[in-house]
Amino acid sequence: MNESKSSGNLSKGDIISFVALLLMGVLVFFGMNFMTLGDRIPSIVVAILTVVLMTVFVFLAAYAKAQDRNQSTWKKVEYAMLALYILALIPCYIFSAKFFDVQFDKENIMKQVAKDTGDLDKLFTDYIRKCESRANAYQIDLEAMLTTPEGRARIARLIDVKDPSSITKESINQVVSSFSKSLKGAEFKALESEKNNLIKNCETNFKNWNIMFIPQYAQELGAAKSKYGTELERIYEKTHNNIEQNVPEFVTENYISESGILDTFKSTDKFSALGLLVVLFLGCLGLVKYLLGDKSTVIPMKQGDTSVIGEDGGFTF
Repeated sequence: MNESKSSGNLSKGDIISFVALLLMGVLVFFGMNFMTLGDRIPSIVVAILTVVLMTVFVFLAAYAKAQDRNQSTWKKVEYAMLALYILALIPCYIFSAKFFDVQFDKENIMKQVAKDTGDLDKLFTDYIRKCESRANAYQIDLEAMLTTPEGRARIARLIDVKDPSSITKESINQVVSSFSKSLKGAEFKALESEKNNLIKNCETNFKNWNIMFIPQYAQELGAAKSKYGTELERIYEKTHNNIEQNVPEFVTENYISESGILDTFKSTDKFSALGLLVVLFLGCLGLVKYLLGDKSTVIPMKQGDTSVIGEDGGFTF
């Protein structure tokens, strides 16, 4: 009868402890996934190891607690497992705290996303404006040259036309259009398309608060300004026309500063009271298997004196 009751208690303890530790592993996964900016493989590995190791610590401590033989040795094992279990709660808190930090900072994160995507749009808008300015200046110079015979002759040499008299304003427009396309050609359009897709994905995933993918897009968004700014500068500086002397400078410093969203996901210096409470709560539930487990039925012998025997009605010599 006692054995049946004990087995039932142990079964409940098994379920409660395992479920609690499984929930702990879920928090560890999402917290580490945030901190690693969407690197899910190590996050999964660490979460699984956390659940497995903490389960071993609890169940082995419970097993050691119930042993009747070699009690001194098993007591050491029991205390060692409990100590390791408590130490394992430290990384659990770190990752769980990050999970709750991000979850309760949603409003600020959405503002950061809006600012970063806005900066990206401004970066491309500024680039297009500078390109149009260069194209307009090129057209004005060519049209001015078109008014004199010397200018026509020079234009003919620039565009490789034998008869300067055949050059018209339409010819000028074609040359300017070609220059403008070189500034906003295939490379630029590919970057612009990539940027638009990134902004669309960020807006969709952050708006829906997809906790599995928002760290991945936070990383891409955080690196996007520097990446696109560098590429646009390269395209802008490598493209020239034959009469351009003072090229307007394309400055990207205002757009490529590091995004605050990266620090929001990667930082570990914030204290989370909720994270601590949740870890302590789940940690206590994880110990139910140990707390409800059987105890050793053997009473350890203690060294005494003859008074102990006398008190129990024994003989003294």
